[in-house]
Amino acid sequence: MTRERRVALGCLMVLVLAAAVGAGGDPGIPLYEAARARYRALDADGPEARNPESWRAAARRFRRVADEAPRSAKADDALYMVGICRERAAALSAGPADRRAAVEAYDRLARAYRDSRLADDALFRAGRILEGAGDRAGARRFYERVLRDTPSGDMVGAARRRLRDLDRPTAVAGVRRWSGPRYTRVVVDLGHTVAYQVGELPADPNAKRPPRIFVDLRPARVGRGCERCVAVGDGLVRRVRVAQHDPDTVRVVLDLEEPADHRVFPLEGPARLVIDAFSSRSASEDVVARVLREGAAGRRPFRVVIDPGHGGKDPGALGPGGLKEKDVTLAIARELASLLREREGWEVRLTRDRDVYLSLEERTARANAFGADLFLSIHANASPSRRARGIETYYLSPSSDRAARRLAALENRGREEDLAEMEHILADVVLSAKVEDSRRLARAVQEALVDELARSVGPVRDLGVKQGPFYVLTGAVMPAVLVETSFITHPEESRRLRDPAFRKRVAQALAKGVEAFARGRGG
Repeated sequence: MTRERRVALGCLMVLVLAAAVGAGGDPGIPLYEAARARYRALDADGPEARNPESWRAAARRFRRVADEAPRSAKADDALYMVGICRERAAALSAGPADRRAAVEAYDRLARAYRDSRLADDALFRAGRILEGAGDRAGARRFYERVLRDTPSGDMVGAARRRLRDLDRPTAVAGVRRWSGPRYTRVVVDLGHTVAYQVGELPADPNAKRPPRIFVDLRPARVGRGCERCVAVGDGLVRRVRVAQHDPDTVRVVLDLEEPADHRVFPLEGPARLVIDAFSSRSASEDVVARVLREGAAGRRPFRVVIDPGHGGKDPGALGPGGLKEKDVTLAIARELASLLREREGWEVRLTRDRDVYLSLEERTARANAFGADLFLSIHANASPSRRARGIETYYLSPSSDRAARRLAALENRGREEDLAEMEHILADVVLSAKVEDSRRLARAVQEALVDELARSVGPVRDLGVKQGPFYVLTGAVMPAVLVETSFITHPEESRRLRDPAFRKRVAQALAKGVEAFARGRGG
C-alpha cells in the first residue's frame, strides 16, 4: 500500500473514531464505519483485492453489525455490503459457496428490514445471482418478491423486464472487436440481456487446443447472419467462435495465444456483452507513482487519450441557434491535444479527430489498446431549464443523485429507468476500476477548469466532482473522467462555447489539470 493510501486509511479511521463518539446509543455505527473504512482500503489495494479471502473477511466485518446490533440504523446497509463482498469473492473464486452466501445476505436483509430502501435492490441482486448461475426458477421467485414486497421500489421496472425476458431466448446477432498490442475487446451484440457465465479452459497440447476464455449465454440462439468464426490474430486472441452449445445455450469462445486475464460486463441500449482480454495480470500500481518512476528512468511516455463526446449521427445536446455538442467537444479536444503534445515525453491520441460516430464501448477500447495512462471524455452539459449553468466532472460510480442519473442516461443514449438495473452491474465493474486515481484526476481537472475560467471570463458556477454511471467510462483500465465544460442550453454559456477563444481557454485549463494530475499534485 502506498504512503498516500496509508495516510488516507488513517484519516478514515479518525472518522471512524469520530463516528463512534457521535453514535450515542447506536452501537452498530462504529462497527459499520470501521468495516466501511477497511472495505475502502481494500478496494484501493490491487493485490489484496484480487484475493477472494480478502472479500470474505470484509463480509465478516459487515456481518458483525447485523449480528451484534440488529436494530442499528446501519444494519440493513451492512447486510447489503455482506452481499456485495461475497459477490466479489464469487467473481474471483467462481465458487458456489460465495454465491450462496451473497444470496442469503440479500434475502436476510429483505426479510428482516422490509422497509429498507435497499430491500428491492437486495432482492434484485439475489435474482441476478441465481439467474447467472442457471437457476431461473429461483431467480423468478426473487424478481416476483421485488414486485410483491417492494412495489414502490426503483427496481420494480427492472424486475418486470427480467421476468419478461427470463425464459425468452436472446438472439446473438454478431461480434465486433478492437485490438491493441496487449489487449483485445470483443463485443457480442444481443437482442436483449440474458444471464451469462464465464469460464476458462487451459491449453490442451494433445488435442492442439489453445487456452480459451468462454462465455455461455442462456437462454440464447445464434441469430441469422451471425458470423460463426471471427479471425482476430492480434497476438493475444487468435479468433472468436460462436456456436449453439446446447438447445438453450450459445457459447462464445476466445481462442488465445497465451493465458489471459479477462473481464466481462453487459451494457444496455442496445443490449451487448463486452469481453475484455488482457495479456497478463497487471499490478494496480498508483498511476502517478508509476509515471514519475518510469518517466525519470526514460522508459516510456505518458499517454493520454482525449475523447470528444458524441459525433456523426449522434449530435449530442443542442444549444441556441443549432449549436451542436459534438462540434464543441471536437474543437476543444483538438486544442487540448495540441497543447499536451507540446509536453516532452507525452503521447496524445483522440478517439475521433473528425465528425464520425463511435460507439461508447469503442472509445474506451481505443484507450485500453493504446495503453493510455488517463482517459478524458469532453462534453457540454444540457438541461430542460435554461437557467442551469456551471462546470462539473464525473468519475465512474453508481449514483443515487437523480440529476447525475438523468445526465448519465442522456450521455449513455439510454433511458433513466434502465440505469437502475445497470448500476448493479456497474457497481461490480467499479470494484476493478482505478477509482482513487479517477477521483484525483477529476478533482485536478475540475479545480483547474473553475480557477482558469474564473480568471478569464469571471465567476463560474462550480458544480463539483461527482460520481455517475457513464457507459463511456466503463471498462477503462486507466484513470478516466468525464467533464461537462459548460451548459450548452444556457444562453450565456452557449454563447461562450461558440467562441473559439473561449474553447481555447477551456483546453488550456484542462491541460493544466491533466498536467497537475500527472505530476502528482491533483486531488
